[in-house]
Amino acid sequence: MSQCEDCSYNYFKGIGRIYESSSKAVQFNKVTESFIEVRFSSEQDVFSSWVFVGAVQAVSASSAPKMRRYVVVRCSSYMRWSWFVFWRKVLAEPKMSAVKISPEKLQAIDDYLCNYSYIEGSFATHSDHVLSEFLTPIISDLSHHVHTSRWWKHIQTFELHEFQGMARSIDEILNVLGKATKVPEMSGKEHLSLICRRLDEVIGEDRIAAIVKERPLKIYWGTATTGKPHVAYFVPMTKIADFLHAGCEVTVLLADLHAYLDNMKAPWSLIEYRTRYYKAVIEAMLKAIGVSVENLRFVQGRNYQLGSDYTRDMYRLAAMVTEHDAKKAGAEVVKQVDAPFQSGLLYPGLQALDEEYLQVDAQFGGVDQRKIFMYAEKYLPKLGYQKRSHLMNPMVPGLTGGKMSSSEVDSKIDLLDSADAVAQKLRGASCDPATPDNGVMAFVNYVVFPVLEMQGKSFQINGQVYSTFEKLKENFIKCKVSGDDIKSFVIDVLNSLLQHIRYEFAKPELKELAKLAYPNSIIDEPAPQARQDGEKSVAHEMNLDDRVQLMSRNLSHPPPDTLRTVLAKTPRVLWSVSLTRPPDCCIVSHVAKLRDFLAAGCRVTVLASDILSHLDGCQVAWDFVSNIADYYLELIKATMTALNIAMDNVQFVKGSSFQEGKEYVLDLYKMTALVTCKDSSQAISSVVKDPNLLSALLYPDMMALDEKHLHANIHYCSSKYSPVFEFAQKSLPLVGGEPCAPLLGAEMPSLLNRPALTPDEEYIGLVEQESQLKKKIKSAFCEEGNVTFNPVLSLVKNVIFPWLEKDKFVVVRTEENGGNLEFDSFAPLEELFSEKKLHPGDLKNSVLEYMKKIIQPIRKAAESPTMKKLHNLAYPPPPKKVKGPQKAAGGDEFVPSKFDMRVGKVVEVSRHPDAESLYVEKIDIGEPEPRTIVSGLVKYVPIEEMQDRMVVVLANLKPANMRGVKSAGMVLCASAGEPAVIEPLQPPQGSKPGERIMVEGYDGPPDPVLNTKKSDALAKMLAGFRTDASLQATWNKNVLGTSNGLITVSSLKDAPIK
Repeated sequence: MSQCEDCSYNYFKGIGRIYESSSKAVQFNKVTESFIEVRFSSEQDVFSSWVFVGAVQAVSASSAPKMRRYVVVRCSSYMRWSWFVFWRKVLAEPKMSAVKISPEKLQAIDDYLCNYSYIEGSFATHSDHVLSEFLTPIISDLSHHVHTSRWWKHIQTFELHEFQGMARSIDEILNVLGKATKVPEMSGKEHLSLICRRLDEVIGEDRIAAIVKERPLKIYWGTATTGKPHVAYFVPMTKIADFLHAGCEVTVLLADLHAYLDNMKAPWSLIEYRTRYYKAVIEAMLKAIGVSVENLRFVQGRNYQLGSDYTRDMYRLAAMVTEHDAKKAGAEVVKQVDAPFQSGLLYPGLQALDEEYLQVDAQFGGVDQRKIFMYAEKYLPKLGYQKRSHLMNPMVPGLTGGKMSSSEVDSKIDLLDSADAVAQKLRGASCDPATPDNGVMAFVNYVVFPVLEMQGKSFQINGQVYSTFEKLKENFIKCKVSGDDIKSFVIDVLNSLLQHIRYEFAKPELKELAKLAYPNSIIDEPAPQARQDGEKSVAHEMNLDDRVQLMSRNLSHPPPDTLRTVLAKTPRVLWSVSLTRPPDCCIVSHVAKLRDFLAAGCRVTVLASDILSHLDGCQVAWDFVSNIADYYLELIKATMTALNIAMDNVQFVKGSSFQEGKEYVLDLYKMTALVTCKDSSQAISSVVKDPNLLSALLYPDMMALDEKHLHANIHYCSSKYSPVFEFAQKSLPLVGGEPCAPLLGAEMPSLLNRPALTPDEEYIGLVEQESQLKKKIKSAFCEEGNVTFNPVLSLVKNVIFPWLEKDKFVVVRTEENGGNLEFDSFAPLEELFSEKKLHPGDLKNSVLEYMKKIIQPIRKAAESPTMKKLHNLAYPPPPKKVKGPQKAAGGDEFVPSKFDMRVGKVVEVSRHPDAESLYVEKIDIGEPEPRTIVSGLVKYVPIEEMQDRMVVVLANLKPANMRGVKSAGMVLCASAGEPAVIEPLQPPQGSKPGERIMVEGYDGPPDPVLNTKKSDALAKMLAGFRTDASLQATWNKNVLGTSNGLITVSSLKDAPIK
């Protein structure tokens, strides 16, 4: 010991005795050139000992002025081996004017830090601080040493007390790093092994393997910012460390929007605070296990999930997915309640879309998310996006069994729990050899062993070192190691990790953040204030009673009492126009009603509901719906012109112009989190085409929100929307909206009393050609004396009388038949017809003449070049058919019309009793009974994906026995070689079982039964069938399709179909 050290030692020892006499808890140990060690017996004494530390500093300053000393404090009872280090510079050294270090040493440091996060390996130690201080004077000159510069910036973020272990001298550090050799780059196989180790399941490993050979894998892990993160979060943290070490580009999604959708676990008022809290906690956890967060990207969900592109895809996806599939996908993740909210059904779809919008190759999560991952694999390709890979971690059981959950206090250990609380929870947990898969052992397996491996430590009990969990478990079952010993070891390890997080969150700003994110009590977020409409109506020449009467005429239901109140202010009418079929003559009835609204002093908004029309069972294709809205609005303007209605107080909007905006979408998500599926289902059961789709549940929400965002106080629609208006009255106030006064207009019935052969048979188009108009009215159902269902009378009531306004309706008859009849209103006409005093033929002839007059000016306007262009964009003509013989001269050449290909729905599927690779399916193809078909798809399509799947069936094969089961058809699929991939063909959305699938240009009748007597006959017939680069099914480059669209596949391009 040097004279300086001896002097210091004796002096410090004296101070130690003085301190010890007043507090029996301290023991002074030793002084070295680098540090002074003091031993305390409890954590409390450590924090109350700064007087002693101050004395040490003072003595160091006087006795060893040129020495740099650090006070190292060891707490004997708090941890068994870890050092709590409180760095205190005793006397700052003079700044180095120049650091003498060779270029070779600098390169050695950079090479080392390329492969390791810290000097001692996986966590920050005093050595990191010593080296960073040494390099500080020259760090600005080391920009070309990118790894050293990155490491130095990262070390500056640490507080002094956060460094662990003992400090090496700078010479020792440089000597060690100088000898270190650069770790060789990992091969693609090694990358893959590191990425996939310790996972419960990997889906798409082949895709990952192909990527890592070419470039870094892009992967994301998402966490909903709900309850406080707990120690089970160390499981994903250790995998994130693996991903970073493997060179992956890792994104952490702070899923704030998902958190809100998950049954409102996190109120909107707290979400921002909780998102910041999660980010701080995740960074602290990664630092605790020695992982740099520099190359980690954090993304807040709302920053892109409220964007228009994302919202459009959300709408498109909702129109593809059934309510059943959405519930099934979220069953393990979304909180299940008796009356589920709509938001829980949106959750899986949004998580699937995140893969595309974060531009990643793979998603990482717990095995409890497997159904969501399969949902993403199924539906992303249908949106035109690439299928991603999925990596799943095991789920860590809680200390009381089951899943470790933030909402179950006794099942989890909070990251900010005190050391005593951690010890108490772990000691109280069951760890019995009779149940070796208990919560404590699971935690050892999935958290303790991986963390120890990262820190270069071993699991050691009573002198026995366990290098693997399996060996520990074996000895535990044999009672060679006790549960209490295991729990004691886990307590020490866990507290050593959590101490870093506790220190971090002892900072004032993070303390405050924790209080804001998780207050002791949560005040329910107040509903936004409804719009206060204090405007008074402008002066109007009509009195209020006359205005109410004018607004009330020609409605299918009496107006509500609130109409009078609204008219006394500034009435703003919203007319929502559905676009699910081409414009029909009922628009005349509604436009005539607009004339009444305007005359009563209202302002009118005409809304072409393009997005809602797509959500209504995909009746309108997404690619054309905006163009259809444009065409509709121009036709409505032409109709108003034909009826001499001024448009000064009328605005025309499309739903897509505001329903993709941030404010609207946020309101929509809020409403889905407050409205149950049952409420919305009741509102739309008789309104939309397919109430089983997820999009159907959004339909009433959006109609209600349209009232709020278009600032309407009167909502006008056809009578079928009555239950949607009732829904809006109840639900709109939940998001700060004031429900409108609903007005219900006419709803035209079908022209026929039988099923229509084609959809346009049922209605008269707004620009119907005269020849078709005459044909339709002639064939319309008009039974003599029948006034209960009479489409011709409905035309008179709902179209002609509103168009006439004050003129009389005249039925032209010959003198022999009683002469002309004139009617001022509909009621006398209806009564006369019911008494069979007006013949249907006379009524039809008069209706035809009136309809000609009504339609002619509108049709003329529609024939302008501008309108024709809009029409062709909205309803593009079908591709020209390829003219050609259906059969060649020889009569045996194959043409695709010979195939009877039908849309089928798999209503039942099971494994073949005698063949493991075969499914036995019951498929509905529109026949009285489902067909039995055997398919070899077991290896390629999971059984749960086959159930209820829409497929393409080759239905005119001769039935054949397949291992004892007679198969009456074939499911057509695209296939690829090595590795073998098979994907069933997909009918377009909206297809019904039994629809025939045709090849473009070949529409002849199918053969009753295909001639497949020759063994290779079917293979030759199928030779021209394959998918193209756009994933469309083709035969010799001619596409396959139904009236609803084209046949496609999920992902196989240029693949044969068989």
